[in-house]
Amino acid sequence: MNKPRPRSFSATPSAEQTSKNVITASAKGLLTEQQVNKLTAQLANIRQSTNGKSFETINKSRVSQYKSTIEESFYDEQEFISAPLNSRVLHLSSKRDINDKDLTIGLLPLQLQEYAIIEDLLFVMMGIEGKYILMDFSEDLTEEQPLSGFNYYVDESLDPSLKDLTERILPLATYYSSIDAFIEKHSKFEYGFVSHALCAAMRGLLKEYLILITQLEHQFRTSPSFTLQKVWFYVHPTLHTMSNIHSLIMDIQDAAQYASEEDDDILIVEGFNNKKDEIPQQIKGGCILTILVDRMTTMSGDPATKKLYMYLLSKTSQPYVSMLHSWIHHGEIRDPYEEFMIQERKNVKKENLKEDFNDAYWEARYTIRDKTMPPFLIPFKKKILLAGKYLNVIRECGIAIKEPQQQSIEDVVGKDGVDRTDVNVNSDILVAMDGGRFVDNIEIAYKCANGTLLDLLLKDQQLIARLRSIKRYFFLDQSDFFTHFLDLASTELKKPSKDVSLTKLQSLLDLVLRNPSSVAYTDPFKEDVKVEMSTVGLVDQLLRIINVAGMMEPTPTFSRTNRLVESFAFRKENGKMGDESENEGSEDGVGSGTEKPGYASSVAGSIAGSIVSSLSGSISGSIMGGSNKQPLTGIEALTLDYIVTFPLSLVISRKALTKYQLLFRHLLYLKYIEQLLCNTWTEHAKSFHWRRGSGHPALEAWKSRAFALRQRMLVFVQQFAYYVTSEVLEPQWRNLEANLAKVSTIDQVLQYHSDFLDTCLKECMLTNAKLLRIYAKMIHTIVLFCLYHEKFIKSLISLESQVESSIPLQMDSTDRTLHKFEDNFFYHIKLLIEALNFYSATETVQFLCLVVRLDYNLFYANQEGTSNISAVR
Repeated sequence: MNKPRPRSFSATPSAEQTSKNVITASAKGLLTEQQVNKLTAQLANIRQSTNGKSFETINKSRVSQYKSTIEESFYDEQEFISAPLNSRVLHLSSKRDINDKDLTIGLLPLQLQEYAIIEDLLFVMMGIEGKYILMDFSEDLTEEQPLSGFNYYVDESLDPSLKDLTERILPLATYYSSIDAFIEKHSKFEYGFVSHALCAAMRGLLKEYLILITQLEHQFRTSPSFTLQKVWFYVHPTLHTMSNIHSLIMDIQDAAQYASEEDDDILIVEGFNNKKDEIPQQIKGGCILTILVDRMTTMSGDPATKKLYMYLLSKTSQPYVSMLHSWIHHGEIRDPYEEFMIQERKNVKKENLKEDFNDAYWEARYTIRDKTMPPFLIPFKKKILLAGKYLNVIRECGIAIKEPQQQSIEDVVGKDGVDRTDVNVNSDILVAMDGGRFVDNIEIAYKCANGTLLDLLLKDQQLIARLRSIKRYFFLDQSDFFTHFLDLASTELKKPSKDVSLTKLQSLLDLVLRNPSSVAYTDPFKEDVKVEMSTVGLVDQLLRIINVAGMMEPTPTFSRTNRLVESFAFRKENGKMGDESENEGSEDGVGSGTEKPGYASSVAGSIAGSIVSSLSGSISGSIMGGSNKQPLTGIEALTLDYIVTFPLSLVISRKALTKYQLLFRHLLYLKYIEQLLCNTWTEHAKSFHWRRGSGHPALEAWKSRAFALRQRMLVFVQQFAYYVTSEVLEPQWRNLEANLAKVSTIDQVLQYHSDFLDTCLKECMLTNAKLLRIYAKMIHTIVLFCLYHEKFIKSLISLESQVESSIPLQMDSTDRTLHKFEDNFFYHIKLLIEALNFYSATETVQFLCLVVRLDYNLFYANQEGTSNISAVR
């Protein structure tokens, strides 16, 4: 066939006019079939000419129409402010031109149908509605519909073979409109850096896609053999790529839908005070990376798809890796859109460490957003968190932070670099993430920051020396200075705690500590020790802490204790109890549901009634923990405090100092009671009435019982104090020193120190409410016995005068009082031994050491009730 001569589009009819004439003439029967075929060939030759004025005119009209649309979009100020990058993307109009569609495509010859449908496809694949391919605009169009993509339908009159091939290509148009809408929406500032990076990567892929369409259009204009089958051949690989990107968008859309449903539930429960315009975490930052990683792992069997997702992951993760680098190398969170895995609570300040008991600066200032963490960072989350935390502590100490240099890196990780054998991360992810260099950066940054802060605490701040100083003062280690202090301040400490002068006590303590003969004279930190007065009793404070900590659990009854209580209750049945009281109830560690009040309750009540009410009330209130509102005395409220600066306050926080204070008050009161009993022994030794023999067997037996009871009380207090100091505090301190000598991280320092204090409190019986109450009642009984000494002397003088006057002795009242002291002490010490045996199997075996010390010869264990106790008197 001869090559058609180029013709001017001014003299040549348009393709549409020619096709109309052909169809009209054929319909009227004016042309034969041979003539129609000839005209069809002529139309095909016209299509091959690309210099026609008519086509340029049509194309220019389309361009002018779209330019007006672009200019309107570009000059939309609000849109430009919220997403300036979108101004570079053409927002193509989808308005239908009804006047252009006045011809049914099925009436055209097959070759013209193919031409017309290819031309439509080139526009539709760019989101522009064609003449024969129309968008399916549903009446209930939602705001999220563009993200799912628009559906298209083809003219039903199109040839079936062409229609089938066209419908295979049309998903490209749906995917393009979906991706374009996603880019437009998620390029807004509030979606964060990671979404911006993902949109930029998708925009680059769309640019390649548009270049492909341009090349197809060039082929369409220049090649006479360009067919719809070739279009399908060229776009088929791109269709697969666009389909995968669209699937990713749908996953992100599903995550947003799930997040919105959760927010609705929260609004229903908490009220409508939440921010409705806030972008959920599920479609920002780490969650976007999580979705990418999941899809890459799921589709790893398809090399092309895996390569696509690896490309998107490498581009999308760059802002996140930049935030990670800033955190692990500088300790800074550059996260204006709350995308990063670490969040900072600025209301938690380091100053609270010295004031607030419950302050958790180290745990609460910087925390991990577990739900938004990328899966490839989960194995390193602890090191990432700690690296930045260490650097923040160093910065707040006023030390400049520098990135690790190559020399220091080799010192930290060795010349061979970081060992990745234990890294549990997919190798494809490591390849996508810059070859996995972030693993090396995390390890290097963690070790450098940890080593710097550890040297700062252990060497510059002298942490171990500080802890030794605290041990000297709070555990009364080498406490000759404190004995001297108590002697000087004895007058002041006898006053009610509110009347005690802290200034005077502090000056006396400073005087003692500066005494050259004192062990504390060489302590460089002695200026940091301060005197304080507590507002509550020791047991009261401990019980409050136990209640808040949730450690008050129902304790199973133990059979031996029940038998002990039953044996002590026999005297009530025989009417030998005297005045009865039910003050103790179930506090003895015995169930109160069906059992009658024990004999010890009446004993304590009768004794308390015989002492001066104010003195007894004060003792009871301070020891028993608030059962009486009498003010504390100075010795009962006395405690120490210690001034600690940052960063040492991370380790020696207010919470840790409170534990030290509890142990100090526990030891101090044991020493105080021991002193009371020693003073009682001194009075017995030097008093003429206690030393001389009266010659009356009953009176001598009564004096011997008083001596024996005092000695048993003294042995109990001394053995208990020895157990606390030599079998709990000192061994635990040695373990702490050994552990601190081999620590490699700051968290180990914090953990070892916290475990040390918790173990000391537990083994000193200060965390068990049942043991604490039994111990408090024993101490109460001992204190009352010491305070009752003056009345015993008066009773003894009266009884001796009766002996000298040959008057029958009236010892019933005095003997009954001593009986009550004996029975109360024996009851509680046996109850304590039984409880220690029980809790040694459930809490700590260390309690058995105390049992052996209190009852080394099984004296108390072999006594089966009050009758046997009376027999040994």
